[in-house]
Amino acid sequence: MHNPLMRYMVHWYYRTMYRPTPLNVASLLSDYPPEHFIDTVPWISVREALCQSTALQMIAAHYGIEQPRRHFDFLMGFTYGASYRSDFGFITVGTDPETGLIMAAPYLGLERRYLFTDDASLYLRALRAYLAQGYPIRVPLDMGALYGQTEALPHNEVLVGYDEGGFTYYEPVSRPPAPSQPGCLPAGAPGLYVTDERLLQAVEKESGLFSYPWRYPLLIFAPGPMHSDLTPVWKQNGQALVGGNRWGQVWGAAAIERQADEIERLGARFDPAQIELGLEIGAATRPDNATYLRERFNDQSDLQQAADHFDCAACHYQAALDGVRQSDSSSAVAANLASLLRQAAEAERAAGQIFLARSNKGRVTR
Repeated sequence: MHNPLMRYMVHWYYRTMYRPTPLNVASLLSDYPPEHFIDTVPWISVREALCQSTALQMIAAHYGIEQPRRHFDFLMGFTYGASYRSDFGFITVGTDPETGLIMAAPYLGLERRYLFTDDASLYLRALRAYLAQGYPIRVPLDMGALYGQTEALPHNEVLVGYDEGGFTYYEPVSRPPAPSQPGCLPAGAPGLYVTDERLLQAVEKESGLFSYPWRYPLLIFAPGPMHSDLTPVWKQNGQALVGGNRWGQVWGAAAIERQADEIERLGARFDPAQIELGLEIGAATRPDNATYLRERFNDQSDLQQAADHFDCAACHYQAALDGVRQSDSSSAVAANLASLLRQAAEAERAAGQIFLARSNKGRVTR
């Protein structure tokens, strides 16, 4: 990031919104065993690229909070909205997962702690010290670097153990390049293994990819106060769906429409494979969002309408995905993709407006 003003603003965002705390040697265990494994975390892995909410689902289960992934998606706002950046492209996930975790934690009766350092030795010590105390650890990292690939893939893993040379972790997304299969294994299942050196490389590469003002972050969760007023969640998810434009990033319905604009601009030169993952996530998650609203808020007509909008968006994503997988690039294909995306954007904006109207009514619990 070469623009000094942009760097300042991005660093301000991270330091303000992520609520980070520097790692402190004095706060760590001075002595811990040479190896340790936490056997109270189930290994949950999905095919879809939904690592963030799946990681939280695993960590919550460690604390006795067992809910379907769509519950964590809702609290985080993870599958509510979309984003578009010229360097990262188009994806149908909404909120920044780090701020989403801040939002979700109190509704689970948890407290989220984001810790960081630029000292590799201190980082490795902290990972082992917290694992030894029984904390499963969420680590943001580059999936490509973790598995020896050159393509950058923003990701996170859940560390559940360590020995003198590396760490045991549970992979939340089982798709290439991950060497695992989707499913749910019981707590204590043998996990995957990464060396100290490879883990540091993957974490540092992710930090560079997003221009974090630190090299090595980690997140732990501990029991905390329970919140029940969902008003902030409705506002977060409504804003993520309706969207806007800030600092070169476009989000929500505006991002979907920006991608449609780009498709129309390029026409036959547009490569449909560029949006396949975003379409796949949208087609898979919007029915989950609809199901969640219908099951949890079955007596509230406005949210039933929002569920209908999510189903509508899912249909448009699926039709676009079918077109991407069945057709070659052409002007006609591009025009159809753009039209389907605009219809999905309209449906998601309508759902977002329902959420925002609900957030303006004041305290709402369920």
